[in-house]
Amino acid sequence: MVFGRVICDEIKVLEWSNQCDFNLLNHFDMWRIYIPDHIESVETEFNLLHKDEQLKSEFFLKEEDRIRFILSKIYLKKLLSNYLKVEPSQLEFKYSEQNKPILINYPMINFNLSHSGQYIIIGFANKWSVGVDIELMNTHIDLYNLINNCMSSPEVSVILNSEMPRQMFYKYWTRKEALLKGIGIGLTDRLKDINCNDGLNLVPIEFSGFASPWKVWSFEMDNSYSVSIALDSAIRVMRFYEI
Repeated sequence: MVFGRVICDEIKVLEWSNQCDFNLLNHFDMWRIYIPDHIESVETEFNLLHKDEQLKSEFFLKEEDRIRFILSKIYLKKLLSNYLKVEPSQLEFKYSEQNKPILINYPMINFNLSHSGQYIIIGFANKWSVGVDIELMNTHIDLYNLINNCMSSPEVSVILNSEMPRQMFYKYWTRKEALLKGIGIGLTDRLKDINCNDGLNLVPIEFSGFASPWKVWSFEMDNSYSVSIALDSAIRVMRFYEI
């Protein structure tokens, strides 16, 4: 079997800024949106959604899911319009076979979003694919079946011997999701084949994108959320912003 390299690490300290020059260069930019602060945008900026997106928003059974969906589309377009210096109405998307959105007229800019609980996160990079994932660390979910079905043997050992097994589980889970989203293949039933322990991991080549090594960074937010970022190791600068 041919293997690719995935390097995993944690971000110990980061600062969120609300001042951005909207010049990606070779950076990775992450934005977070705290949903309760932006509820009014669901109505006032609903027109930024494409007609298909507006229609889709009507089919959510839970209001909180509808709000997360609408706000994620609104702020994705607003941020892209700032980076690209175009009106949101000029942004057109197509979708890959894995349903990953791609900008039709601006293929060099890559983006990925995720939402959970009260937060939306969106990552942007120029030239390189990126993946992001956020999960509210739910204390009501029985993790043990998930651990056995989704984690590699080294990961299971670390989780079960950890003083904080739930946090460790979510760290690995978000790392796997961010990596798969960055590569563009989405979730797979082979999660146990992807090892995301701290340090260098060898994974089947199809999970490393057939390219240079991937770097996966993790951190916790508000002591309740696990967040991971997957990006090409060529990206050296990460910047963090909030709206």
